[in-house]
Amino acid sequence: MVDKTLNVAIRVWEDLSRTEEERREYEIRLKQILDEQSKKRDRELLEQEMEEMREQREEMKMEKEELKAENEEIKAEKEEIKEQRKTMKAEKEEAERKRLEAESALKESAKQMALKMLEQGISQTAILQVTGLTLQQFEVIQQELGNKNK
Repeated sequence: MVDKTLNVAIRVWEDLSRTEEERREYEIRLKQILDEQSKKRDRELLEQEMEEMREQREEMKMEKEELKAENEEIKAEKEEIKEQRKTMKAEKEEAERKRLEAESALKESAKQMALKMLEQGISQTAILQVTGLTLQQFEVIQQELGNKNK
């Protein structure tokens, strides 16, 4: 029927015309139907909640994997920096060694030049200006030359 008012009136008339036993049976059946609907709804909600939890677990798993990958990248970067530092330290040590060698060679060259100049009778002032030796270094060279000539 299309008329809502008529439908309501028929239901009310049916309710009033039922016996006590029919009403009890109707209420029991209604309660069963409502309980089944409630259980069905509870199951649906539980399934929905479980699905959401699965999705969250999957998201957490993906985030964990991402963090793990990021950690590996950081470790690799740290290792690379460590290797770069080692290389830089070795290069610095090598540069220092070469600087010391060059300095030593320069001193030896200045010493040899001063010795030759002394042997040629060039003045102390000229020797100091040309070689860049200090007065103390020059005096040591003179002593070595004196010891060598003895």
